[in-house]
Amino acid sequence: MTAQPPPSLKPQTLRLSLTDRCNLRCRYCMPAKGVAFIPHSQLPSLEELAQAVAFLVQHLRVNRVKLTGGEPLVRKGVVGLVAMLAGLSGIEEVSMTTNGTRLSALAAELKAAGLARVNVSLDTLNPERFRELTRGGDVTEVLAGIAAAQREGLSPVKLNAVLRASTFREDVPELLAYACAQKLELRFIELMRTGTEAAWAEREYVSAQKVQAFLAQQGELIPLVGQANGPARRTLFRFSGGEVLLGWITPVSHSFCDACNRLRLDAQGRLRRCLMDPYTVPLVALLRQGEKKALAELWPYLADKKPPAAMQSQLPMSAVGG
Repeated sequence: MTAQPPPSLKPQTLRLSLTDRCNLRCRYCMPAKGVAFIPHSQLPSLEELAQAVAFLVQHLRVNRVKLTGGEPLVRKGVVGLVAMLAGLSGIEEVSMTTNGTRLSALAAELKAAGLARVNVSLDTLNPERFRELTRGGDVTEVLAGIAAAQREGLSPVKLNAVLRASTFREDVPELLAYACAQKLELRFIELMRTGTEAAWAEREYVSAQKVQAFLAQQGELIPLVGQANGPARRTLFRFSGGEVLLGWITPVSHSFCDACNRLRLDAQGRLRRCLMDPYTVPLVALLRQGEKKALAELWPYLADKKPPAAMQSQLPMSAVGG
């Protein structure tokens, strides 16, 4: 058994879910009520998470970590964890995906701890639509968080917007104007049929191609050849208001499984090869028994082929850190 990653193994990005809890209830992510959250006693400690990341750095060439949830900023001690991860040898970048509602209060501390940048979820700028989609959220809190992130240098700040068939004609132009004015990158994400809202997601799904055709009537979409780290296909959109760098994440219409270099550690410390993978390795629990035990379970799991792209997860997105 080798203690080192195979020479052919490419650098990996780890999505690290800190919690399944969130202060919003976005319809595509969580049910409105009746959510059975993971008991705090079953969550790995922050030290155990840092140990697991260090293990993956050594054995799987992980060099980038993105903190997710749920909402990562509701996890107590998150700033300290950022500092631990940023200090690991071999880690080139620690970033975060957040709903932005707590970002204005924590942006300065996160930057000082070593957080490089943030992705902020913002599906609509319309206060009523935002409140309906998030079941009670206040979009002004998110906008304040984005402003704080820019002010503290957590850049480039990227916006993540999930596309919906019923609202994209209103939301997309408004988001484009905002991203252009604030000099933000905007990433459009196809709605996935996950968890308990699969029927709603089926009705609300719209392909990236349809949205691109809509945008082509209003400006020019220019494909960019050199792709950035991650699954997004990038284009530059030029329109009367200026230009915006766009990313397109298309898990439904155009999967990126062949090029995927991501691993996921969920909120219970289980390693997943894929967001849609029902099979996991309880990495944190195995590391409590020693690295040899963890490696013995890890290599056979990773040797198996990833699940097909067409699989649809029945888990809520908050449970796996989508």
